[in-house]
Amino acid sequence: MANSNLTNLTISELAPMIQARELSPVELTEAALEQVDRLQPVLNSFITVLQDQAREQAKEQEAALMRGEYRGPLHGIPVGIKDNIDTGGIRTTVGSRVLSGQVPAEDALTVAKIKEAGAVILGKENLEEFAAGSTSNNLHYGAVHNPWNPDHIPGGSSGGGGANVAACVTFASLGTDLGGSVRGPANFCGIVGMKQTFGRVSQRGLQVTSFNGDHIGPMTRSVADNALVLQAIAGYDPLDPSTVPVPVPDFSELLGQGVSGLKMGIPSNYYFDFLHPDTEAAVRRAISALEELGAEAVEVSLPMMEYAGALRIPGMADSVVTHESFLRDSRDDYGPTVLYRTLAGQFVLGRDYSKAMKVQRLVKEEYARVLQDVDFLVTPSSPVPAWRIDSETVSIDGDDYPVRGPGAGMTSRCTSPSNATGLPAMSIPCGFSQDGLPIGLQLIGRPFEEPLLYRVAHAYEDVSPSRGRRPAVVDGS
Repeated sequence: MANSNLTNLTISELAPMIQARELSPVELTEAALEQVDRLQPVLNSFITVLQDQAREQAKEQEAALMRGEYRGPLHGIPVGIKDNIDTGGIRTTVGSRVLSGQVPAEDALTVAKIKEAGAVILGKENLEEFAAGSTSNNLHYGAVHNPWNPDHIPGGSSGGGGANVAACVTFASLGTDLGGSVRGPANFCGIVGMKQTFGRVSQRGLQVTSFNGDHIGPMTRSVADNALVLQAIAGYDPLDPSTVPVPVPDFSELLGQGVSGLKMGIPSNYYFDFLHPDTEAAVRRAISALEELGAEAVEVSLPMMEYAGALRIPGMADSVVTHESFLRDSRDDYGPTVLYRTLAGQFVLGRDYSKAMKVQRLVKEEYARVLQDVDFLVTPSSPVPAWRIDSETVSIDGDDYPVRGPGAGMTSRCTSPSNATGLPAMSIPCGFSQDGLPIGLQLIGRPFEEPLLYRVAHAYEDVSPSRGRRPAVVDGS
């Protein structure tokens, strides 16, 4: 099989071939490294490429296979790791000059788990500096480009992972999501991104920039693949007090069961208030498709979302604490956007922080009430399709909003609430703008009900207008 054909396949398609020894992990890794060589100049999706290590890992996985030690569906599968997740002995820059020489002593638990499952790591992926933004226009390591149109952003902050998965460079990537940084790139790059329930996956080894709502989550080209990756990284970590000791289900167990009999909540306020017309049209079509598949649409109201802006206040204060030593010793190494965004947090008063936490509690209670009456919520993943890399603003409902710095939170207004609530939320492709850029549908569920979200997403995936489409760069055009 030609290398380009191999890299176009999904994990679910490749795993049986590897298990049956019809496909070598070494052959698959070489095919992926060829894609890296060809597309890194176009996408700038990696900060550090690990050719030699990837080849060694692939040989180890092939030897294990020959010994009869099949490690599961990720055995021999090339993946990428966002460069704010620790990798032992490999530099982890967090996308900043401040940490350009940082080499962690050990792997993050998620990295250790995905390696134990047999995955092969191709490299550390480019991101927004300190994972603080929705563009992945990195001033130190260069902008990441969207595979569907390299003049446009891939979303942030996990933009390198989103671009790699969409361009068939990696078969999965581990990103991080503090305000939508997995679901944003999934939306803008036309892939599947999951922010599971807070506490489902260990944060140990994540270079945390806020102590309230950060997640490590999987990005893949299919819903089934996403469930497989979450299966590998989920679980209680006794050394991470943010994880919850709940059983890890089979995340794939409900795939194929359809949506008949399920109730989907359509928020009447907030999520649909400011939308690009192409986004609204695609999302409304997706809702109609889910209805045709048997789901019942129920209008729901979330009045507390009027105060959603307050949910950003704790993160601002957290950021000052996280960056305190770096600001003291390496202030000149910061890019201006992250520097000024971080410094603003020192003006958050304790009273304001406490009020923001009260709002967060009230918002959580409201979602809990609403999700007693419906099985899941459906919203847009982003108000707009991907904008140009050189844009300073984005137009939403006739008004211009900045894409970096103060006011840029408008671009992640649909994703960031789920970081404050901790509820599982995922983005799946649901069509394209008139300019041919992907649009995502967001599904939000009850705590620890990721299998239900995968069930819904898998059913919709079969009828999505995005199904089977790949960016032109995949095939070299």
